[in-house]
Amino acid sequence: MPWIFFMMSGVVLSHAYEARFRTGMGTLDFMRARLIRLYPLYLAGALFGIVVTLASLRGGNSQNWDSSSLSQAVALALFFLPNFSARPVNEIFPLNIPCWSLFFEILVNLLFVVLWPLLTSRRLIVVSLLTGVVVGLAIAHTGSIDQGSTGSSFGVGLARTIFGFSAGVLIARHISRVHRGQNNLGVLAIVAVVGIAIAGRPQHEFRAIWDAVCVLVVFPLTVYFGTLIDPGSRLRRIATFLGVTSYAVYVLHSPVSSVLNSATRFFAVGTVAPYMGLAVLAFLLAGCWLIDRYIDMPIRRQLSRIIPKKQASRAPS
Repeated sequence: MPWIFFMMSGVVLSHAYEARFRTGMGTLDFMRARLIRLYPLYLAGALFGIVVTLASLRGGNSQNWDSSSLSQAVALALFFLPNFSARPVNEIFPLNIPCWSLFFEILVNLLFVVLWPLLTSRRLIVVSLLTGVVVGLAIAHTGSIDQGSTGSSFGVGLARTIFGFSAGVLIARHISRVHRGQNNLGVLAIVAVVGIAIAGRPQHEFRAIWDAVCVLVVFPLTVYFGTLIDPGSRLRRIATFLGVTSYAVYVLHSPVSSVLNSATRFFAVGTVAPYMGLAVLAFLLAGCWLIDRYIDMPIRRQLSRIIPKKQASRAPS
């Protein structure tokens, strides 16, 4: 779901940081905050991916890794850098594929803080329209939005990120003046729309139209209406839990899936479906909650103490 993730990121970061930019927060402090937030769990996912890949070398090694390609992939992954070699896997983050979107997130965060003085709402509208056209043309050309994770689709991935993030910033700037209210039915309706958009994707010739409408129209509207309402107290607890675990689930689900896929070769898990799937989901959510609470948050607090801030002068009033 990177397409909606980028929009939500634009909303959240605009609300959290644009006022700080106006009072003097600079590029180094902003990027320090973003890397502290994203890198620890990213590193955990990368290390998990490395372990899974090393384990595959002792098995079938179906992807044909060798010591040279693995060493290069590991070195680049540790420094949060894309791998353009396409060897042996044509992915810019071959050890943990979903991390391509995190790289683009960091890249667009950097563009956001550097160019922020120039990012008027009018200019953001122009940027959103131009990148939206690029995304639409890419979908029409390939037949789907599933682009950005490979070196050959790097430009499309960047356009996807800029479009979503710019739309999110525009939404945040607008809804700052709108009164929010509680509406559980509205929240559930938004969840249903997103679920249908993702799970209901048709195949073949209608896939491109579906993806284009969802990415360029449905998801921006969904994020916009989602910023206007809050869940009630009971639903808020569920939403908070899912929000807390979501990043860990996203970063870790790919290597976990690889382990589970390998396990299915030795155990007849199909005979206990769907109960096994529900058990795995519950285990993943609980595990990611524990990881966030007892590993990621303490590490981020410690990094915030260790890594110094650059003292910024306040903007003149």
